[in-house]
Amino acid sequence: MTTERFDVVVVGAGLSGLLAAHRLSAAGHRTLLLDKGRGVGGRLATRRIGDGVFDHGAQFFTSADAAFAAEVTRWREAGVVEQWFDTRLEPDGAVVVDGHPRWRGATGMTAIAKHLAAGLEIRTASRVAAIEVLAGDSDAGWNLVLDDGSAIEASAVLLTAPVPQTLELLEAGGVPLTADDRQELLAITYHPCIAVLALLDGPSGLPDPGALRPASEPLDWVADNQRKGISPVPALTVHAGPQTSRQLWDAPDDEVIATLLGAVPGLSAAPVEGGVQVQRWRYARPETAHQGFAKELFGLPPAVLAGDAFAGARVPGAAASGWAAADLLLTRLSAVQA
Repeated sequence: MTTERFDVVVVGAGLSGLLAAHRLSAAGHRTLLLDKGRGVGGRLATRRIGDGVFDHGAQFFTSADAAFAAEVTRWREAGVVEQWFDTRLEPDGAVVVDGHPRWRGATGMTAIAKHLAAGLEIRTASRVAAIEVLAGDSDAGWNLVLDDGSAIEASAVLLTAPVPQTLELLEAGGVPLTADDRQELLAITYHPCIAVLALLDGPSGLPDPGALRPASEPLDWVADNQRKGISPVPALTVHAGPQTSRQLWDAPDDEVIATLLGAVPGLSAAPVEGGVQVQRWRYARPETAHQGFAKELFGLPPAVLAGDAFAGARVPGAAASGWAAADLLLTRLSAVQA
């Protein structure tokens, strides 16, 4: 069997990986994205339960940064995003007008990822088991071993999975990180988040704009996806706070559902039988993030880490990280090819 070879392989088809892949491809580099999930998007995640549509990862984003605002304008013109609201939701229930639009995917947050995936070479349901340095000089490249035993070679890799998962892949391949690189990456930690998705038998009763940001645990966020404009029926997304998520991580789903739905203030409807699911995000958002937008590994063939842990937890940060990572790789690849 002939091993495929790419200029760049991007591990993870979330926002950072997708935007980076566009920049790398536009520069003429043959780029492949691999994602272990059935679809693209990472935490730009939308799910259906019956007739309900739920955003169960990232809920919305702002666009204050100029470069990201220009990208959002392109999405809006393509019909991919719409404005949800333009106020700041305070923990005490107050709604403060601040003039900054909060954007959502037109049909759910996954719509953004699907739009960006067009024209890229992507393979989903492709789990990487190990990443190895190819034998040869320091610029020989990389060998990515997949769960099915196949392998793909690349001149460079861009790794956008949560950092603990990336470290596992590098360790499985025996990649020798420098002491400084290892220390920097081990310092990055994440909060978990448990989400409950519930079809409701009537209107949720949530105040405008159909969302709450509670002041304290057990809840971190509550949204009515019908009021949000993506679901034809009442469909509630409830995010637990970090401490509660840790406490309930191994609890039965019934206990998680009862605890979180029972804590939603003013909920005026009940869940539909068979219409409730639990989603556990082990690496939901960075607790301790890296200071830069991306992280290059030293003493190895071209390799860069990116994602929301390198620029904060929000969607604009993930975008900036992807662009920064692509630029680092373009510089390295130019040097290698010179």
